[in-house]
Amino acid sequence: MPESQADPQALVLKFVKERAAKGKGLNTVRDICKGVFECDRKSVKAAITALIDDGKLKYWSSGSTSYIALPDFEPGSGDDGV
Repeated sequence: MPESQADPQALVLKFVKERAAKGKGLNTVRDICKGVFECDRKSVKAAITALIDDGKLKYWSSGSTSYIALPDFEPGSGDDGV
């Protein structure tokens, strides 16, 4: 699908939900950029920011690394895969 027709927000949200279903609740921006290969890094980062602003995703930091997760994900619950 050409980038002009791809909806980066939908692709990012789909990728994060699919990874969460597989037990990977925490994702780095790099993970998401690799998984959403239909879009360039800049549009993926903009989509992540927009989804966080809308409350559909959230940031979580371990202190050294920042992760992106679904809003209902709680780190340490055993399903993060990190």
